[in-house]
Amino acid sequence: MLNNSMVYAAGAAALGTGLGALLAWIVARTNTPGRALVELMPLYPILMPPIMKNIAWILLLAPKSGILNNMLQQYFGVELQVFNAFSLAGMIWVFGLACVPLGYLFLLPIFLSFDPSLEESAYIAGSKPLNTMFRITFPLAIPALLSAFVLNFLRALRSFETPVLQGTPAGIKVFVNRVYDSVALEFNTGLATAYSMVLVVLSVITLLFYVRATRFSERYATITGKGYRVKAVDIGKWKYVTFLAVLGYFLVGIAIPFVVLIVVSMIPYFDYDTFMKFPSNIVFSNYYTVIHHPSFVTGLYNSLVLSTLIAIVTVFAGIVMAFTIYRTRTYGAKVFEFIGTLPLAFPPLVLSVGLVIIFLGTPLYNSLWALGLGLFVAYFPYAFRNASGSIVNIHKELDEAAWVHGAKWRHVFFKITLPILKPSVGGALFYIFVEAIRNVDVAVLLVSPGHEYGPVTLFEYFRVGQWAEAAAGGVIYLVILIVAVTVAKVAFNIKFSL
Repeated sequence: MLNNSMVYAAGAAALGTGLGALLAWIVARTNTPGRALVELMPLYPILMPPIMKNIAWILLLAPKSGILNNMLQQYFGVELQVFNAFSLAGMIWVFGLACVPLGYLFLLPIFLSFDPSLEESAYIAGSKPLNTMFRITFPLAIPALLSAFVLNFLRALRSFETPVLQGTPAGIKVFVNRVYDSVALEFNTGLATAYSMVLVVLSVITLLFYVRATRFSERYATITGKGYRVKAVDIGKWKYVTFLAVLGYFLVGIAIPFVVLIVVSMIPYFDYDTFMKFPSNIVFSNYYTVIHHPSFVTGLYNSLVLSTLIAIVTVFAGIVMAFTIYRTRTYGAKVFEFIGTLPLAFPPLVLSVGLVIIFLGTPLYNSLWALGLGLFVAYFPYAFRNASGSIVNIHKELDEAAWVHGAKWRHVFFKITLPILKPSVGGALFYIFVEAIRNVDVAVLLVSPGHEYGPVTLFEYFRVGQWAEAAAGGVIYLVILIVAVTVAKVAFNIKFSL
C-alpha cells in the first residue's frame, strides 16, 4: 500500500510538473505563434470537475468497454487491450494531467522574469534551444520546480476520485481509498483513523523534505538590480511543433474528455456500439432524468448554496484574521496564524473522518451544518493565506494615517483595507467557489439522504453504473462553472492569464 501510494503520487507529480514546466517554457521563452491563445490553453482543464475527468478517461481507457481499445480492435485488428484505466499507469496518467495547470502557473512567472543573458551566452557558444532549456533554463528554475512537484505530490497523495474510481476496481490499494472503505463500507472509524495518521505523517515528511531541499534557494537567483529585457527565443520551424504540443495538451486535457461526456450524455446508455452510432441515436432523456431526480436537484441546490456561502464566509473570515494578526497588537497573533494554516497538513478526506467521529451521535451528524463546517475547515487556510499575502503588501502608513485622525479599527478595515483588497477578494471568492462546488473528498462522508451534495451524487451515479446520467450531470456542472468564470471576469475583472 505504501509502495502504491508513493509510486502513484510521485508519477502523477512528475508528469504534471514536467509537462507544466514544458508548456510554461514554450509560452514564456519561445516565439510560438498564437500567444494570446496558447497561454490560456493550459488553464482551461481547470474548469472540468475532477470526477468528470476520471469518468471520461475511464470511458476512453477501460480495458473491455473502453472506446480506444475497441477502436484499435475495430480499425486495426489489435486484439490486445493496450489501454487500462484500472491500473497504476492509468491513475498516474489521469491525475498527472490534472496536475499540469499548477506546474504551469508556478513556472510561467519564473520564465517570464528570467535574465536572458545566461541563455544568450549559451547560444553564442553554439548551444541549441533544446539543449539550453535542459542545461541552463530548467536547472535555474529548480526551486520553483520543487515547489510545484511537492504540491502536486501532496495533491496526488490526498486525491480521492482517482484512487477510488480507478484503483479500487483493480484492487490497487492506496491510503486514501482505504480510509474511505474503512468508514463507508466497513464502518471501522478506528482503522480509518490509523490510515489517516499515516497520510498526515507522509504529508509532513514531504514538507520537511521540501524545506530542506530549498534551504539554499538563493543560489538560483537570476533577478538582480541589473536591468534587462526578457525576450522570446526564435526557435525557427520548431515553433510550429511547440504550438502543436500546447494544442495536444489542450485536446487531451479537456477537449476530448468533454466531447466524450457530451456524447455519452446524449445516448440511451453507454457501450461502444451505441457510442459509435452517435448522432443517429441522440436523445435528451438523460438530462430529463437527472434534472427530475430528487437527489441531483437537491444536491445541485445544496452545492450552489453551500459553495457560495462558504466562499463568502471563508474569505471574509480570512481577511478579518489576517487584518487582526498583521494590523493590530492582539496577544498570541502567531498562535492564531498557526491555527489558521494547520488544516493544510490534513488531507480533506482525513478532515472528513475527524468530523464524522466528532459529530457521531449528535444532532449535527448527517446534516448540512456538518458538511458546511467541513468545507469551511478545508478552504479557510487558502482564504487566510491569500488575505495575508495581500494585507502584507499594503503599507501600514495608510492605516496609521486613519488612526491619527481618530478612526476606529472597523472604519480602517471597511473604508481602507477592504476596498484595496477588492481584486484579491474577487480572486479568492472565485477560487473557493469553484473548488467547493466540485468537491467530493470532504463531502463524501458527510452527506446523507435528504442532505445530498451535487458532486457526490455524480460519484454515486457512476458507482452504480448510471454512466450516461453521470455524464449529463457533469455537463450541467461544467456549464455552471463556465458561467461562474464569466461572472467573475465581469464582476471582479479577474484575469485568467499573465
